[in-house]
Amino acid sequence: MMNFAEPTEDAGKQLRVNRATALTIACAIALVLSACSVGPGDASSPDAKIVQQFQSKDLSSHAVRSIRQATVNNLAIMPIVAAVPFGGDPLAPGAADTITADIYRQASGTWKLVPQGAVMQAAQRSGANLDDAAIQVGHATGAGAVLYGTVERYVERVGAEYAADKPASVAFSLKLLDMKSKQVVWTAKFSKTQQPLGTNFFNLPTFLENKGQWVLASELASDGVGQAIENLRSSLGIAPNQPAASAEP
Repeated sequence: MMNFAEPTEDAGKQLRVNRATALTIACAIALVLSACSVGPGDASSPDAKIVQQFQSKDLSSHAVRSIRQATVNNLAIMPIVAAVPFGGDPLAPGAADTITADIYRQASGTWKLVPQGAVMQAAQRSGANLDDAAIQVGHATGAGAVLYGTVERYVERVGAEYAADKPASVAFSLKLLDMKSKQVVWTAKFSKTQQPLGTNFFNLPTFLENKGQWVLASELASDGVGQAIENLRSSLGIAPNQPAASAEP
């Protein structure tokens, strides 16, 4: 006959803690799933408030009141520039180019874009000051607006998808220059470092979306660009279902 050891008091406490943790996670998942059924017209319902509480705060933005008067018939996207603060981690190789390409890809569904070759030629002839360079690029390309910015942090994940030793971390800033007024009418700042669910429980929606995996820096950046483009569309008064303009070849 096999002899089973009697459970100790510590083991009993640990079991209760594990059960409580599992119950908390299950309840949170149930709340998120129930909130997903909220329709566009139910923003004031309790479930909608739950969704708002779980929304990410990775992107901050500001738009001037006159932004709705800006005419973006064609948009010039300048190459993103590295701007690591003093003491910051070195950028992973290709960081600026990756974000630039992502912005171009995601913006092409909304605006007619100035060809990248024309923008690059104009940017190479512009000055070192980024704000002044944007005006020069706008003049040289005939763009109605210029989108430009910097990448301050782009740290790649260290380790595997399910066992990372160090998470990916990305931060970048964007500006929209209206060429008619020669003013910056919109700015945005994205900053995110992936965190484990145990560190911040309000990361549950992102945790579920990533299927519990540690993502790459490029994936964080792409998510940030998507948030920024959607925010810019909203600031300009472009409806989500508005037909997209075709990009120039």
